[in-house]
Amino acid sequence: MNRWIPRMFLSGYSLLFACSEPAKDASGGKTDSGQNTTTEDTSDTHPSQDLFDDAALLRRMSFDFRGIPPDREDLEAVLSDSDALDTLREDYLHDDRFGERMVHLYGETWHTRVDVFDIVVFDYGLTKETEYSFERAIGEEPLRILSRVITEDLPWTEVVLGDWTMATDLMASIWPLSYPEGQTGWQVATYTDGRPAAGVMSTNGLWWRYTTTDSNMNRGRAAAISRLLLCEDYLTRPVSFADADTIGASTANTANQDPYCLACHAALDPVAASLFGFWWVAMYSEIEETTYHPEREALWETLLGVAPGWYGTPISGLSDLGVSVARDSRFYTCAVETLAQTLWRRPITLEDATILEALRQGFIEEGVTIRPLLTAISRTDAYQSTQMRMLTHDQFRSSLEALTGFTWTREGFDEIDSDETGFRLLLGGVDGFAIRSPLQQPGLTWALVVKRATEGAAAHAVENELNAGGPRTFFENIELTDRPGDAVFSTELESLHWRLFSREADSGWLTEITALWSAIEEDHGPAIAWQSVASAMLRDPAFVTY
Repeated sequence: MNRWIPRMFLSGYSLLFACSEPAKDASGGKTDSGQNTTTEDTSDTHPSQDLFDDAALLRRMSFDFRGIPPDREDLEAVLSDSDALDTLREDYLHDDRFGERMVHLYGETWHTRVDVFDIVVFDYGLTKETEYSFERAIGEEPLRILSRVITEDLPWTEVVLGDWTMATDLMASIWPLSYPEGQTGWQVATYTDGRPAAGVMSTNGLWWRYTTTDSNMNRGRAAAISRLLLCEDYLTRPVSFADADTIGASTANTANQDPYCLACHAALDPVAASLFGFWWVAMYSEIEETTYHPEREALWETLLGVAPGWYGTPISGLSDLGVSVARDSRFYTCAVETLAQTLWRRPITLEDATILEALRQGFIEEGVTIRPLLTAISRTDAYQSTQMRMLTHDQFRSSLEALTGFTWTREGFDEIDSDETGFRLLLGGVDGFAIRSPLQQPGLTWALVVKRATEGAAAHAVENELNAGGPRTFFENIELTDRPGDAVFSTELESLHWRLFSREADSGWLTEITALWSAIEEDHGPAIAWQSVASAMLRDPAFVTY
């Protein structure tokens, strides 16, 4: 394949996001108005932007809500009936893959799916083979709570009020959890060590990721609560050290006396004071970090000197913290902004104020459940804009698996979803420490990982479907004996183009891809030719963007 590659694969990934023309319909022409009729409820303040046609919009929703491209039948449905778009959106929001997709979507901002915690798998006497499962289970605990709240249409307040958590059988074997007997995988569970009910704020998974030190005294944790639940990030606020007397002063004195520090610490420290049940006397101790310590809740008196509170209102501690968050209007505004920013794939701006307020009001009117909010966001112009986005690492991974059955694993680790042995960061993923947002522009390491992953996926599909005669998920009707000129040959290529790119193939593309197949088949045979064509299509800009 390396000796001859047609020009369509040499256009340059740096140009992927430059296109701003209206999306074309299946016949190759522009849509009449560039708009979809479902944008009426929540139109943006950017009327000049070009919008996707129905097929392209369906593809975006399928990737965002399911992590995979749409099925052929779904694409054909929206072409024949625009009203089908609303029906399919609802189907995608209730798809079996939807809950898993929400875990990854929120993982982009919650940053808990890390590969390293203070406690490692060997501290519990577990084997190397369980390391990946151990790390992902801990990091996903708070995200699985969010996902269950969303998929079961619970009110968003359950995120901070719930008296339950989500756990796997592995977690239940090492943590004080009441877990359904005889079950495996992610299940609803409860802690049995006396911790108060405060939803995600009562989980080991959150506080193993956002740990603390003797000098920090839970302040970092309080800042995490503010960022994740209120969308107020204290780390972005400017700090002045103009007062020379501040230099060399103790942390405690500075926080309580310096006017520049007081502005933040007056709000942060009372929240931090409510978290001392998670205060670990000995760091890196599985005994300390496994359980909650109710007897330490009052340590704020001697260590911090500030009583628990929520922005000026005294509270008793963690047991009141969730209620305080749920009563704060910023909690609901943040829920809207987090999803909007994530799905729009751009920062929130002042120009978005009107649409965000409309989304917030709708969110409250719908009982603060997330599915209606996702529907409303998907109807905004900002979401339907033709400005292209890159597939995230998890969308790319799940798409390869759904299309070809390929998974890239080694020693129990998912190579596309891991950094210890794999390539998550190289593919543009988020680790929560060094990289805090998905890659927005392709780079060299991204291209290398995509190349190797698609080669593996293509080889898997050819071997299992064309050589071994297994179930078809990628190829449909083609056989290794079929050649260019056979009707089934062109039909197969057209079908792959439609399923992978959600638009019809033109004659120029068919000519070039057929020439590519023929050149490789001449030297290496039909299996390698189909493997090369499949790999090229799976890393085509038209597939890896949406």
